[in-house]
Amino acid sequence: MNLPKIDITRNQKNIIIMSAAVLFVFLLFWVFLYFPSSREIASLKHELISTEQQIQGIEMFLSGSQNRDEAIRVLKERQLYLSNKFPQQEEESLKLIPEVARKMSIDVVSLQPGLRTEFLDQSGKHVIIDGKTASYLPITMEVVCFYKNLVSYLTELKDILPAFISVISLNARKEKPLNGKVRSTIGFNLYLLI
Repeated sequence: MNLPKIDITRNQKNIIIMSAAVLFVFLLFWVFLYFPSSREIASLKHELISTEQQIQGIEMFLSGSQNRDEAIRVLKERQLYLSNKFPQQEEESLKLIPEVARKMSIDVVSLQPGLRTEFLDQSGKHVIIDGKTASYLPITMEVVCFYKNLVSYLTELKDILPAFISVISLNARKEKPLNGKVRSTIGFNLYLLI
């Protein structure tokens, strides 16, 4: 059975090509932007719920609906948690930063701690907590990994490290064409009480 040949005009070919290109761009957007963003939004929602629960706990304490002894115990636990997050020495955290990366299939190219610097408030005065001076240690780290591993690693550090850490800078570029990995330079601040 011979089917009749369908003649397509040049305009119709252009419309088909443009439609395919738009569909391809939409799929790329969906896979590379929407899915990672939706995961990040879910994480932020979870953090918001946790923060709101903490605020409710504080409001209950202030309104007097909670037992005073219980409130003091909760505040002491919170203070202990915060004091543990400001260690006096940075060695343990410096060991954990590359260890966690390797466990998450991230190749650590370099890890360079800077000079410990005293933390100053907005008026330029030293920040003193419990008679100890707050300081921070700048760290520069270069890694090679998949982008999704890098995002997971940065969120994991917050929970695992025994110190507060903040990401100051992040620079990511493709490692090699078509392998999907990025080479990233990350600037951290590791906070300490000395």
